[in-house]
Amino acid sequence: MDTSTHVLTGVGLAGLSLLDPTVSSHPELLASMLFCTILGSNAPDIDFIYRFKGNNVYLQKHRGMSHSLYSQLLLALTIAVIAAIGNGGKYFLTFLMWTLLAVILHVIFDICNIYGTQAFRPFTQKWFALNLLPIIDPFISALHVGGIIFWFAGFSPRIIFLFVYIIILIYIFLRYLSQLRVKKVLLRLRESGVSYTLLPTSSLYRWGIVASFQHHYKLGKYEFNRITWSKVLMKASDYNEIIASSKKHVFVNYLRMHTDYLHAKVLKIKDGYVVQWFDLRYQSKFDEPFVLIVKLDEELNLIHCEVKRGLIAVPEKIEAVEKL
Repeated sequence: MDTSTHVLTGVGLAGLSLLDPTVSSHPELLASMLFCTILGSNAPDIDFIYRFKGNNVYLQKHRGMSHSLYSQLLLALTIAVIAAIGNGGKYFLTFLMWTLLAVILHVIFDICNIYGTQAFRPFTQKWFALNLLPIIDPFISALHVGGIIFWFAGFSPRIIFLFVYIIILIYIFLRYLSQLRVKKVLLRLRESGVSYTLLPTSSLYRWGIVASFQHHYKLGKYEFNRITWSKVLMKASDYNEIIASSKKHVFVNYLRMHTDYLHAKVLKIKDGYVVQWFDLRYQSKFDEPFVLIVKLDEELNLIHCEVKRGLIAVPEKIEAVEKL
């Protein structure tokens, strides 16, 4: 999920923590609890420091080690210790319980979208992604904002956010049922050798679809019991010398291991070529947001590579003479 959702979740968990007898009987702890839950809700994204080593390093490390089981515990312990020290060494277990809940909820939300996490390291380095929630979910954010408004209006935050999280659980379950329904429709239509991936949107009744055939992809959507296909994109050919040369960049190999839905677009420019690599799981209204731009000279030597900061970044403009 995005950072704003994690911050809002931290505030919501602080309000919910008033269900805890220790917190409710010591209201002066609320400020420390806000510190624990807001920081805990964002702590797994401490891997943002890899951005200083370049976007390619950041994208390879993001949601990896920092979201692992032992990192979740270590981050929660660190935050809880700081909060306990600030309260004269008391209430450590209370701070730990709610901080750990905030950290775990962060990871669960991240597992629910299409990027996923390596949440079960060190036992497995497999990426887990349930494809249930969009990276930015306006419904979940709106529930938290509404809860905070009611809190400031004088209503009991523990009751408000108990209802908020019950509604969120029901909402995620309904999304799961909706996903199952679409999968059943696709299975009935399934052709031999074709695989499908569903892409969540902000609507329960609308899903993006990527279909993988032997030599091409089809992009479409499921909307109100109807499937429509909008685009066909060829898979990157191993026999295209330009694409093959661009694969010398180490990040291309990372992408090929990380996703089954890579598409390469080749542009002829004045002094060489540009290869744009896309992960088709990430869609926008305008184009397939790409994550890697590889520039080659006329002899197909590597000139420059640029990895976009995010997987939904807006593509830069490139002066193209001919599209190959």
